[in-house]
Amino acid sequence: MPGLLPAFLQILTFRLSLSAKRAPESYESELLEYPLKAIVAPSFLLALFFSAQAPAEVTLAFGPCVQAHVVNGEEKIALPESSLTLTNGTQQLVVDCTAMLGRSNDDAFPGTSETFVLLFEAADTKLTLSAPRIQTRQQMKAFNRQRNFRLTSAAGTSLDYHVDVLEKEGFQVFRDYPGELETFNRTSSPAAIRMQLPGLADADTVTTGPSPKAFGQGAQDQETVRQMLRYWYWQADKQTRKEWKNWIQSSN
Repeated sequence: MPGLLPAFLQILTFRLSLSAKRAPESYESELLEYPLKAIVAPSFLLALFFSAQAPAEVTLAFGPCVQAHVVNGEEKIALPESSLTLTNGTQQLVVDCTAMLGRSNDDAFPGTSETFVLLFEAADTKLTLSAPRIQTRQQMKAFNRQRNFRLTSAAGTSLDYHVDVLEKEGFQVFRDYPGELETFNRTSSPAAIRMQLPGLADADTVTTGPSPKAFGQGAQDQETVRQMLRYWYWQADKQTRKEWKNWIQSSN
């Protein structure tokens, strides 16, 4: 953009030099035109400048059965055949697929796939995330096993992504997806966003807890303390969490 204004001035100077060689009446006509051009041209340049400064973003559309539960660490519901606007960069989604399963409409029933974590990079593009057509329990089982989502651009080009199951034991109806994702991101899964925290083990391995060094001088970093507390909370079972909460309340 900085080079446009000098180029415009050079063109203006060249036009004036040509006009000086023309007949006087032609020169006077040119002089009448330039005040208007002097107003229009800077406005055009400003429009170009601000359009170039527009925030870059990614538009992600979801296919017929795909829905999102978490988008880049935040709980956010995106229903099938809706779309999201994301900032450029690394994208991590918690998604699943719900489809009507059965041989006919009369005996069809809703079935939901495993919950998956998808990780990919995208910038300045429009994408679609879709799943294969699923109509039977066998197809749903195959989808859970193959995890064959399709992530494509507007031109139909396939994009690479990492995918893994966000596993949860027991009853699946009520889930804390953000909390589960936080724990998932401490694993070595290729779909995890692993953060190197001070005093913790290597981020590329499954961590079993904080290093003893974390309880030294570095524990004064309250952000690290919060990370560690959240880590241990999600490692605990329900009974331990209940005892922890009771202890906190009695300590206040």
